[in-house]
Amino acid sequence: MAEKMKSVSRQELPAHAEDSELLPQPGEGRLSREEKKHRVYLTARRLFVELGYHKVSIQTIVKASGVSTGAIYSYFPNKEALASYIHEQTLADFQTLFLERLEGRETTRDKLSAFAEVVFELTEQDPEVMEYLLFMRHGEFMQDCSPICFTEPFRLVQGIIKQGIEQGDIQADNVFVAGIAYTGVILRAAELRLKCVLERPLTDIAEELLIHAWKAISP
Repeated sequence: MAEKMKSVSRQELPAHAEDSELLPQPGEGRLSREEKKHRVYLTARRLFVELGYHKVSIQTIVKASGVSTGAIYSYFPNKEALASYIHEQTLADFQTLFLERLEGRETTRDKLSAFAEVVFELTEQDPEVMEYLLFMRHGEFMQDCSPICFTEPFRLVQGIIKQGIEQGDIQADNVFVAGIAYTGVILRAAELRLKCVLERPLTDIAEELLIHAWKAISP
């Protein structure tokens, strides 16, 4: 059922919602349908991360994106459908980056490093994506939402680890446990960086982090 519309006070919007990049721009009417949908996707994800899913209404997204209520409802029947689209698209985008980075990688270690590199670069260059993946409690507002460890990017990591165990590159009896051991180092570093506990960019300390992650599973 479509969420009931309600007015939103200025205080309900994040500070940057008034920035020109989020308000209707000159020539907005010339945006294609897909461009408007993409703007809604990016704006809604940002608001979900900043305010929390339950504090964001369709009207909040309308004001922040500059895309009309009617247009948003022509893409998504309700906020729940929009949330599902954001989740699926964010994971798909991550998977695409991961697959691109895997090209030309031959060894198990190099393949796993590709995953880490994507995480580190997104944390520094597009932190909103990693905040969404790591901090949002997706199961609270989406039915049948798989835990992050069962999504395609992590299944791909598990596949690499399984092959590594079979080849003798990785010492482990359980693929899932080995996956936790490796990705735990990588994702914990991303969490600490996003929370400003780690001051140096992850891309600057990537080599050290990769050594520790590999030591967690290597023979």
